[in-house]
Amino acid sequence: MQKISFILVLVLTFALLMSCSEKKTEEEYFVLANEQYSQEDYADAIENFKIILEKYPDGATTAKATFMLGFINANNLENFEEAKKYYTQFVEKYPDHDLADDAQYELNTLGQDINDLPIFKEMTKDKEASSEN
Repeated sequence: MQKISFILVLVLTFALLMSCSEKKTEEEYFVLANEQYSQEDYADAIENFKIILEKYPDGATTAKATFMLGFINANNLENFEEAKKYYTQFVEKYPDHDLADDAQYELNTLGQDINDLPIFKEMTKDKEASSEN
């Protein structure tokens, strides 16, 4: 009986230590998510950006994490409904953020072919005009 109690205490202590050691700061989650994104590990990047939104709703990186959730869903996964959700959330919650115009642009152009976007059509026209001269 004493041996079982000792083992139980040992297991519980180990579990407690493991759960404490896995807690990351907001910044650590953000850095990790960006590293995963750059390695094209979109599922894990999304998971860590979502953790920021859940654990740090008013944190220093929450706005950028929200934007990145929209960006990854739109541009890498082509999950436009999820992208729309996060971009809309971003625009509503952070209207004065540096990325607010970008989020609104993304919302306005979700699902469109890049070659059909006005900015690229203008660039193509400019390029054609310069090659004619």
